[in-house]
Amino acid sequence: MKELMKRYLLLLFISLITVSCSSSDDTVSMPSAPSVDDVTVEILSTEDFTAEELMATIFPEDGGSMAAMRPMFVEKLKKQTQEIEKQLGVKGITLGYRRVKYLYSSTDHLGNPITLSSVLYWNRYKLDGWHDIIPENICLVEHYTITSDAEAPSNSYPLEPHITGNSLVVMPDYLGYGHTAKEFHPYLNYDLAARNSMDALKAAYIICNNHNEKLLAGSWSLCVLGASQGGSNALAVHKFLDTNPSVAKEWRFSHSCCAAGAYSLSTTFETYMRWGSLDYPVVLPMVLKSMLASYPDIMSGLSEEDFYSDDYLAIKPQIDAMLEGKKHTTNEINAVFFDNLADETGKLRVESILSPEAMDVNSPMAMMLAICFAENDLTKGWKPVHPVKFYHSKDDNVVPYENVEAAIASFGTIATLQTSEDLDHTSSCAMWMLSIFMGGI
Repeated sequence: MKELMKRYLLLLFISLITVSCSSSDDTVSMPSAPSVDDVTVEILSTEDFTAEELMATIFPEDGGSMAAMRPMFVEKLKKQTQEIEKQLGVKGITLGYRRVKYLYSSTDHLGNPITLSSVLYWNRYKLDGWHDIIPENICLVEHYTITSDAEAPSNSYPLEPHITGNSLVVMPDYLGYGHTAKEFHPYLNYDLAARNSMDALKAAYIICNNHNEKLLAGSWSLCVLGASQGGSNALAVHKFLDTNPSVAKEWRFSHSCCAAGAYSLSTTFETYMRWGSLDYPVVLPMVLKSMLASYPDIMSGLSEEDFYSDDYLAIKPQIDAMLEGKKHTTNEINAVFFDNLADETGKLRVESILSPEAMDVNSPMAMMLAICFAENDLTKGWKPVHPVKFYHSKDDNVVPYENVEAAIASFGTIATLQTSEDLDHTSSCAMWMLSIFMGGI
């Protein structure tokens, strides 16, 4: 796998995959400012840091999984610095970033008011002090699945805000992380994700509009992107915008970039049943908890325990404590599944987690769950107006490739697909990030 990754990285570096960020005809004549009156904002912290400091955080000297990407980031940042120096007619600038952590008002999965957290990034340079680089566009970036609050964007320094070129990047924590770490996270509830993300975007606009160097002056546009859970949530935001045309126009929406997302929960779970085994079992309790909490009327009379095997019920308290504590990563929680439930070949069978009734598609509980899944199927019931740029590996071992096949079949030519071979889920998400960094959004 390491040699394969090196080969793909080299090919990407040579080819510099170019993806344009062209706006649709709808973005030619725009309102002077989006409507943001329904959201309040509170800035928690503001900090500036250099690109070198970022590199030390993302690519530590001891190596790690991201080490192979460091040379490409160094080269790209060098070129960006040279371009800025040429534009300014000066030498010796230091490229950097501003990071703003903030709170904003939104609603939870039951429609109740709640305060959530998010971060906002934009490019700066340091010469005789810090100066802003006016962003060319806004990128609303949706993060991948996490179970540790330390990984929330407001508590970490993720790579995604720094792969989008000269963009203003908004990256929400989601309900259940950051400021609301003690709250429940409604995993893969797409309507909620879209609503919370749009509110984070509005709050970020308020911050920028009040900035003393007038960020976002000019013909900016909005792009939405993400990988894994972030890919799903990005498409959910896209759906919200394209089914509310006036909002899409107001925000100058251009397109979305969605990688390795579970766009159809029904398709995902049907494929899991066909596979018969799981590489990423933590998804099961996270999804079931979310559906039970998000749709109490549909799931009335059911409890989590009804869905599980006796073997899983024995370790359920441990898994629940890890999920609720928000101190363990998905890898750590998945390891508990495999340590306790894997068969003699090392595989984790679906039936070792779910009860026979839960696996019977004709059972009442399975049909109730299917209704909840239908509420979160992003491949049906709408047609994109703006382009969707998909990326998915045919050998994804966590989010089945059938998800993007269903989306492409439904959306038609407005959607494009870039695929890869022989890459697992994590590797394909990393490859997508690199393609965005090298070629643009």
